[in-house]
Amino acid sequence: MPPAWLAPLACPDAAERGFTGVLHTFSEHDLAHYRQQMARIIAASHDVGLQVQLSPWGLGHVFGGEADSRWVADNPRQCQVLGGTTPVSAACPSNPGFRDFVRAWADAAVDAGADRIFWDEPAWARPETVGLPAHAAACGCASCRAAFAHRFAASMPARLTDEVAAFRRTVLTEFIQELVAHVAARGVASTVCLLPPVGDDGADDAPGVGDWAAIAATPGVDALATAPYWKVFDQPPAQFVGAAAARVRDAAHAHGARAQLWQQGFGFGPDELPDFRTAVRAGRDAGVDELWVWGYEAGGHMSSLGTREPEVVWEAVCDAVTR
Repeated sequence: MPPAWLAPLACPDAAERGFTGVLHTFSEHDLAHYRQQMARIIAASHDVGLQVQLSPWGLGHVFGGEADSRWVADNPRQCQVLGGTTPVSAACPSNPGFRDFVRAWADAAVDAGADRIFWDEPAWARPETVGLPAHAAACGCASCRAAFAHRFAASMPARLTDEVAAFRRTVLTEFIQELVAHVAARGVASTVCLLPPVGDDGADDAPGVGDWAAIAATPGVDALATAPYWKVFDQPPAQFVGAAAARVRDAAHAHGARAQLWQQGFGFGPDELPDFRTAVRAGRDAGVDELWVWGYEAGGHMSSLGTREPEVVWEAVCDAVTR
């Protein structure tokens, strides 16, 4: 008989409510201490009919997620250095040691039985998080300086120039493409979730991967995703979600990938459910292939997500998404 703790983690009621898939998070802490248990959780989700995506939750503080990173604490010299002199608590995607670590994580995720690996919002550190101006976004770690010099035959500026911006985009794109190829070689497909465009021109995805088409065209990418959380970004739900949904649809379908859209199902209360339903309609009207929602039970277990009356919100979220 399975242990009592296992069944709830498999999200069996999600299948009963009409969901067809679940995203499980697989953090550095899980990798170190719960690797075999993650395989049991995935198997239990499969048993109730759910497809499983697995995400590198907060890995190196390069991927999305609130989890802390021990790798960053243990490897400070392999982290990003902003403005030429300021180290930050985020691994550098250029660093070979971090790339090795993520590939090891990916092997564990494949071994655990995931149907798809969900590469969640890979991004560079934002300089404002350490009190630096936006132009200090260039990472000046040894790996980045060497790679920049090789690519441009010049020393890397400490400021965010056009060349540095292009370098950042290329590094992240190639980083994700290498990871997709790594898991594809083991027979597992990937979903790549990219930061939604924000700003007056709808193009402010500078910390993340800017070339959506290049990712969608990568062999092994089954789905291209984005998560336009209207409340998080303080944007009007219809326009913001609709524009992001159209962008991910166009980029994915142009290269034979599925378009996956994530809806914000946390951080608000019952009074804002009309906005949530508006966001769901905008995504559906755009013609995406997969509609997902974060997070389970409206994130009511997590204080920092700030969902008011999560039980009420969750019932309404399930109704809107699965109908």
